[in-house]
Amino acid sequence: MAACYSTIAACVPYLTLKALWLAGDPVGAADAAGAAQLVDTRHVVGDAVTAGMELVAVVLVVALTHRWGRRLPAWLVLAPIWVGTGLLAPIAVGVPLGLLAQAFAGGSPAPLGNGSQGWLYVVADGGFIVQAVGLSICFLGYVHDRWPRLSSMRITHLPAAGRRERRVAAGAAVVAAGFAATTVGWAVTDGPGWGGPAGFETVTQRAFLLVNGVLVLGAAIGVPALLGRRGTGRLVAPLAVVWVGTSVTVLSGPTHVAVSHQGQPGPVLVAAASLATASGLILTALAARCVRASRSQAPPNDDVDRGPVIHRLRSQQRTEQGDQA
Repeated sequence: MAACYSTIAACVPYLTLKALWLAGDPVGAADAAGAAQLVDTRHVVGDAVTAGMELVAVVLVVALTHRWGRRLPAWLVLAPIWVGTGLLAPIAVGVPLGLLAQAFAGGSPAPLGNGSQGWLYVVADGGFIVQAVGLSICFLGYVHDRWPRLSSMRITHLPAAGRRERRVAAGAAVVAAGFAATTVGWAVTDGPGWGGPAGFETVTQRAFLLVNGVLVLGAAIGVPALLGRRGTGRLVAPLAVVWVGTSVTVLSGPTHVAVSHQGQPGPVLVAAASLATASGLILTALAARCVRASRSQAPPNDDVDRGPVIHRLRSQQRTEQGDQA
């Protein structure tokens, strides 16, 4: 329950800021221009949406850690946690790495001249990181309790995907990989100069973009590998890569468009974001279909725990015992 309470506590500062801004309080604004931005339509709508998402996170973490949450429809739990993964994973990984790199590079991790005080980024990103860790812990416990067989399943228990599915996955993976490479390019070069999201100027922000691209690449590689049943190890690790990668692929495009400086994304960014979201949805649907079908392919719990080789040995042993009888 400590993870549940910590996650809820991490939501409070951000929710408080949103409530103050929606009420017209310019707390955190660095100047008059920053205060004016807080009350424009773009920011008001964004504040209302993100405040609502924080409230959903509070309800979700309570559902993940209480018995009644096990009785909810699976999609009602999986959908919001998947969306939350896509939004929080690049921050939870990228910001700490970016701060470490910023310590060596020097300078401020917060962008300058954007009308906001630096402590706002500490409150927001710090809260997001704690939320990401807390939600991950609670979700892993939830999955273990509700789907205990999943942690012991192996890649060989997945059903064989059809040729058409594999071809569609390969095409979507190429698009996603292209977006991943583009995002990495934006991170290490002058991104806005060739269509990237504006306002990503500091080392910390560029690290966020870099991690974003790497996570998208995970979906581009992981889903085709899953459909091709490549490997014989446990399913948990590749499934986690696909879960994070697909969610980031779908959410990163709209996120880049929304947070691009002054809300004026260029046509290159809009096109790249649209392609990334479309390819991510295709990869997500194919991966979800594969995992759902695996439930009818997997052997009973005791056989799953011991792996396919032991399963065959036990079956042979039972046959021999029957012949002796």
